[in-house]
This record gives sequence, C-alpha cells and structure tokens, in this order.
Amino acid sequence: MDFDNVKDELLSITDTGLKYVKGLDSSAEFEIYVHFENRMNAEIDQGVVTAQDGAVAGSAVRAARGKRVGFAVVSGISIERVKQAAKEALAVINSVNVEDNRFQGFADPQGAGREGAFADEILTLGTDDLIRSCHEIVEEARAVDSRVRVVTAGAKASWGSYAIGNTRGVLRATRKNRNSCQVNVYAISGEERKGALDFDASRERICHTEGVGRNAAIRAISLLGAKKMGVTAKMQTIWTPLPAALYVLSSLAQSAVGRPVVDGVSPLCDRIGDTIASKKFSIIDDGQDPLGLETDAIDAEGIPQRRNPIVERGILKNFLFDNYFGKAYGLESTGNCTRGGSVFGGGTPYESRPTASTKWLEVVPGKKNEDDIISSIDGKAILIRDFPLGIFHSSVETGDFSCVATSAFLVENGELKGPVEPVSVAGNYYEGLKNLREVGNDPLLIPYGINMPTLVFDDFSIVG
Repeated sequence: MDFDNVKDELLSITDTGLKYVKGLDSSAEFEIYVHFENRMNAEIDQGVVTAQDGAVAGSAVRAARGKRVGFAVVSGISIERVKQAAKEALAVINSVNVEDNRFQGFADPQGAGREGAFADEILTLGTDDLIRSCHEIVEEARAVDSRVRVVTAGAKASWGSYAIGNTRGVLRATRKNRNSCQVNVYAISGEERKGALDFDASRERICHTEGVGRNAAIRAISLLGAKKMGVTAKMQTIWTPLPAALYVLSSLAQSAVGRPVVDGVSPLCDRIGDTIASKKFSIIDDGQDPLGLETDAIDAEGIPQRRNPIVERGILKNFLFDNYFGKAYGLESTGNCTRGGSVFGGGTPYESRPTASTKWLEVVPGKKNEDDIISSIDGKAILIRDFPLGIFHSSVETGDFSCVATSAFLVENGELKGPVEPVSVAGNYYEGLKNLREVGNDPLLIPYGINMPTLVFDDFSIVG
C-alpha cells in the first residue's frame, strides 16, 4: 500500500465487509475496524545498531445483539480476514450469555473532522536514514565532553491509516504520519553517574537531530557535583515542560476521561462548572490541531475528533468520552475513542478494545520564560527536569502522589544555585492545580500526546 491510496483501499475493504455482515445476521449490529501502519525504527544501544522496517495490519469486528457484545480480531486486511473476524464475533454473542448493561449500541454517523498535517519527506525515509540520524545524535553528544556516555539513541518514522464502518451508517477513514528521535546519556565523573535525555518529534517535518545529543549531554554534565540538601520542608517546585507534562498525564488525563468518571471514582465527578485549579490554568484536548501527533479526522469509532476544552481559567468545563462511556453517562461522544492503549501506546490497535483517552492536550501558555520564573522566586524552590521516577504510581481516586526527581536544582532568592542530589516530591495532584503559581511561556511538543509549558506549584513536600 502507499500513502495516497491507503485510505481508499481500507474503505473499500470495510464497505465490502459491511455488505457481508448485513446478510450474516440481520438481528445483530456490527462494527468493522481495519488498520494498516508502516513502521520503521533504528537504535544504537551501547554501540550496537539495530533497525526494523515492517507493517502492522489487521482487522477487528464487534458484533452486538441487545446487551451482548462480541469482539474478534485477525491479522491481515483482506475481505476474507474481515469475514472471518465477523463470524467469530457473532459466534461469541451466540454462545456466551453475558450482557453489558452499559452498552447502548455502536456510534451513529456524524461526518468527519480534518486530518492533521503531513510531510512528504517522512514518507520517503528509510532505515538507513534513521540509522544515520542516530549516529549524528551520538557523535554530537560525545563531542560535548569526554565524560559523556551515550546509552541509547533512537529514531522512528511511521505512516498509516485506519477505516471504521458499522451497520448504523458510519463509513470513514483517516491517515497520519509522524517521526521522532531521542537520546539517553550519562555523565560520569569518578563515582558520580548522572543521566539526561532529549528528543524531537513532528508530523509536518523531518525531526531536527541537531541539538538533541548536545542538549542531553549538557544537561547530564550540569548535574555533576550535586549536593545533598538535607531538608524536609514544603517548598515551591518548578516543573519544566517534560515533568510538567507527566504531571498532567498522570492526573487530569486520567480523571477527566471515560471510565473513572462513569464509575464515579474520579474526584472530578459532578464538578462541571466548579473551580478545580488556579485561574492561570487552562487545558484543551485538541484532536484537530494540525500539528498534534494524534490528530485524525475521526476517532477509533468513526466519530469526528474535535477541540474539547477541559479546564478554562481554573473552571472544569468538560469530560472526555468515547461512544460507550458517553452514552453510559447520558452524553454524546466527544470524539475521544482510541485503540491500542494510552498516549504511551501499549497495545496493537486492531487487537485492542476501544476505550476513551485524550488525543492532544494543550496547556495554554503564560507570559514568563524560565529565567523570569527563576528570578521571581523568593526563598527556596526546586527546579525539576527530565522524568520524575514514580510519577505514575499514584491514585486517580485520591490524587496523592510521590515521586523522585533525579534531575533537580536548587533555586534560591531568584538564582539557580546548582544541582542537588535526588529529592522526593510528594503531594496531591488536584490540590497542586489549585496551588499553581505560574505557567511558563515555553510550550514544548512532548511525544506522549501533549504540548506543555513549565508549571510552578506552591507547597509540595520535599525530602532530600
């Protein structure tokens, strides 16, 4: 398949499959999902080069009669494979007497949104290009300082499409492409060993490898000579874009979506219209941002993706639903169905049952850059870079969290004093949003489904 024709080919298979299932059992309704994705990746892991180039292709069918729902998947995307999955899904509801009382039918047709941006250059990439990018990143990092050791450098590129059809009239398809690169390095001096990473990702241009290796190396070197704070106190914390993104992804991105809301375990239940955060905080799930890595014309049930405000100036405006959880909550889908896990991946799309998830989160930037934020600090604060360990080991129900910032710096009276040994940061996600002091003007595209600036919080507990 090629990028120009892949959507039409998948639609043709889906349409033919729908004609078949209508004659298979007129008392049941069916949904067909057909997925094709061409993937390439290359990696240099401690000097060892590996590369992969291949396609992920498969079909999934759901069949339903009343409250009984069957699900079957097959690898491959031919008409015969779709027919096989349809017969297996139908056999499930005919043989298993289990009902899903929340199920209220598949999605009704609503048209389509816009596909995201495309870059022809991404379509022409080969594994040789990706390997070359990895070598460039490694050499750039090594050139910074002899104490730098590159652990891994990786590059990925993909393009593909999926089509959805059901017996209620949905018949849509969408295309996407993307590429990314990343490096993980250590700075080693005596017995000190400090790590850092950097990355770039885009769907509308080739990744900028220049600067990725250098930035990671400089950050790792900057952590050498870290001092132990020897303090237990509540302090301000400055979360630069990557850790700030992980803060949001492990809190609002979980509690404002689908199952936790419908099950009543989210602390945001029944709080639409309430103030849940500082008025400086606004966040949107924009499934139609042309540069968003997860922007598609339709979601994984064939509903148009759209722009959904979640919080506006601290006020909770909307929850995010797929068709299933939206109907269960008494509302419509917000175009947030996904297959294949969360924004971090975790599953093959056609093998995964549909569920609700964020598409492309964007926190509205503030007015201060990092230097302005640092200079505004009165007293002591901790500045956090890179991935806080344990940030996702938290409770959606309570919002309590505890993580370890291994890339941390002391800020005192408006000055960046230097690196500190890893510190424990603990608090409550939702109280933190209320105690948000500042939002930076430095949004960064994070390849986990979010565009994020720096966030500054008051009164998290610091031990270090």
